Amino acid sequence: MEDIKQKLSQEKYTDKEVEAILERASKLQQEADLERQSINRSDLKAGAEEVGISQEFIDKAIQQLKSEQREKTKRKKKMLIWIGIPLAILAFIVIIMAVSVYNMLNGQMSIVEEKRAQLENVLQRRHDLIPNLIAVAKTSAIHDEKIIESISSVIKEIKESKNFDDKKKLEDTLSSLVQQLMTTMQNDPMTSSNTMFIRLGDEIAGTENRISVERKRYNEAVSNYNNLAKSFPNNIFRSIFGFPKTISYFQVSDDAKQVPKY
Repeated sequence: MEDIKQKLSQEKYTDKEVEAILERASKLQQEADLERQSINRSDLKAGAEEVGISQEFIDKAIQQLKSEQREKTKRKKKMLIWIGIPLAILAFIVIIMAVSVYNMLNGQMSIVEEKRAQLENVLQRRHDLIPNLIAVAKTSAIHDEKIIESISSVIKEIKESKNFDDKKKLEDTLSSLVQQLMTTMQNDPMTSSNTMFIRLGDEIAGTENRISVERKRYNEAVSNYNNLAKSFPNNIFRSIFGFPKTISYFQVSDDAKQVPKY
């Protein structure tokens, strides 16, 4: 028996497979012996180890074991195919959805950034006009020094700020201060009739009108993005891709919503 085990081991069968082969071969031989009625079943069970197992039945047991292993492997492959195909289809659908959501969010974010750039351009135009406005204001007999200082301080904060949300609040404050300064200057007959003041008033009024238009376009783009980002399943992929949950609007005070006329 040990010689048989050693031989099977040399043929690279595992210990578990060797035991299975020997057990199967023993049963096959016992069944054959019973058919031949050479010995009874109880004798076979008691003396299987002593009488030994024929190579014929060992070979037959090996063939059966291999056949069962092949069938088991086939069943596993079929199961993997039946499981794998739906999973592959599901994964493909998820990938398509992810790409689609990414493209939509990225596209809308690009529009928001484009509108923001346009808004910042017209805001910068107002900044460029303010030094001239302050210079004219200082020649007025009734100019308000506190407003002028406040305007200069706010412009400095805007230039130093790196956060666009902070800049939006500062720009709203600046808009109100500019309107206050212009109103004060209009109350001075000498200043209000000054050619430079009249020209600046027209340019500032035009700039404020453009700011109002671009601000509206920016807020519309932000609204479209926010609606897209919070809808399902976009909200799931949004967090995965790292897009912001929402973008804040460019809110302005009631005074700043009115385009001034000078």
